[in-house]
Amino acid sequence: MTMRDLVRGRTWRGPALASTVLALGLAATGAGALALHSAENDHAAATLRVRAGATQAAVTAAVARYTATAQDLAMVAGNTSTAAARADVDASLARLSRGALPGAHDVRLIAPDAGRSAVTGRTVDGGAPGGGRWAGPPPEVAAAMDVAHDSGQIAVSAPHVLPHDRALAEARQQLSFVIAAPVHSADGGTFRGWVLFSLRSGDFLAEALSSGTHATVTAALADVSDPARPVDVASWNADTAPADPETATLPVALGQRQLMLTVRPGTPLIGEAQRHLDTVLLTGGALLTLALSVLILVLVMAQERAVTAARLALADRRADADALRLAQIALREREAELAGFSALAADKLQTPLTNVASYADLLIEEAGPQLEPASLGFLDHIGRSTQRMLHVVDELLAYTMASEAPLRLEPVDLSQVAAEVVAAHVAVSATLPSVDIGPLPVVTADAALLRQLLDHLVGNAVTYVRHGTAARVTISARQDANGWWRIEVADRGIGIPAEHHHRVFAPFYRTPAAEGYPGTGLGLATCRRIAGLHGGQVGVESNPGGGSVFWFTVFDGASDHQSGEHPAFLAHRA
Repeated sequence: MTMRDLVRGRTWRGPALASTVLALGLAATGAGALALHSAENDHAAATLRVRAGATQAAVTAAVARYTATAQDLAMVAGNTSTAAARADVDASLARLSRGALPGAHDVRLIAPDAGRSAVTGRTVDGGAPGGGRWAGPPPEVAAAMDVAHDSGQIAVSAPHVLPHDRALAEARQQLSFVIAAPVHSADGGTFRGWVLFSLRSGDFLAEALSSGTHATVTAALADVSDPARPVDVASWNADTAPADPETATLPVALGQRQLMLTVRPGTPLIGEAQRHLDTVLLTGGALLTLALSVLILVLVMAQERAVTAARLALADRRADADALRLAQIALREREAELAGFSALAADKLQTPLTNVASYADLLIEEAGPQLEPASLGFLDHIGRSTQRMLHVVDELLAYTMASEAPLRLEPVDLSQVAAEVVAAHVAVSATLPSVDIGPLPVVTADAALLRQLLDHLVGNAVTYVRHGTAARVTISARQDANGWWRIEVADRGIGIPAEHHHRVFAPFYRTPAAEGYPGTGLGLATCRRIAGLHGGQVGVESNPGGGSVFWFTVFDGASDHQSGEHPAFLAHRA
């Protein structure tokens, strides 16, 4: 680069454009990866809530069996006389089993005398009740019995070690609860004592969670009746290391005592493939963005070098015509190399971008039922972003190949071409545009390239309108005396300031008014190349009353398209 180029600020355009694309691509990829990570966390939290809810339901159901049994026994004892109560209670106790009451140690009927003596009792786990003779309730049990007597409701003791278990080794001792159910006469007037259930908390929790899907969690039960002094009373699967750091804490009521159940996942909440999907997206997106940035940098810098070489050759034209011809040949070879490189790079980018879009669709199909609606929206956003990146690659390739496209001149009915182009845009437009097609001529041109040029201009007219309004477009033509047709596409859109009219056809240039609208800045540059291939021109003017009028010229030349004198052939030779 020369000092003149530095002064004109040409050398920074390629790196600045590549840096902008890199920053935007990394930001979009990061946002997509963050959204997927958030979706994974939401899915894990929902799965843990389901497991924790099932665990809470199992513990609550087991508690309900105890309280219901205690109430039934209290009712049996209250419906008979004191002498008959023992026989009826004995018969009811004989039917109790460890399978029906997991974790239970013994059941007693206690008289309301001063010593609170045992009327009868029976073990559920096969041992002797209370280690043999009843020596009176421990302090924790006595307190629960007082609460049951005063309230007339079932009460539960504070967690403690049963007298029967104190002779065991400390490692085998468990904290237990005693359920106290008050016994009243059938008419409710006479207090006749208590029914006491002894419940080992560790055995109770293990039996309650030993079936079903509870093997997929670890659980801990704590007594938080006194918030200042919580007591850990039992655990389930304590030897299993939690598979994920998430934790769910749920309340469980046991009489008047407040218990807290803490549940952690024993198996992973989400699959291994889904867990790393955000990392795969972040890595793949970063690599694709970097490749696209490098491609843009190479294209722009190569174009700058080619333009600089051409200008230097033109400056020396008077001194050395041969050098000018050599420079022109070198420029064409360089542009051919650039076109080949662009086509190769676009092909190498299209495959991975297509894979990303396909995998996003596949993930929606495979994991969709397991994801929240918001997560599906994030995946849909990733797919749409990938499609936009594919569109950028397509436009880069179209722009690069436009000047190298072999011309196939033939009569082209512009009325038919315009009708087809308009129909295609109307079919995909969110708001129905109003398009008026005036009389258009039959010209001699390359049909595919002319369709591409008109498609770009109509697409811009339909797209660049104020949000929420429908586009109004007019397509017309007028002929001058030299056989040239001027085709105009007028709109009532956002318009282009006059100071930007001569710049909008430069590659990658977008006006400030186009901020927030989709586009790459290559569409109008491609239009200029196509018009140049046909020997014509392209331009833009302000539309009176608002909007813009884009125009291009094309030669009529119906009888000259094979003669070699058509302006397109002359422009190609030049």
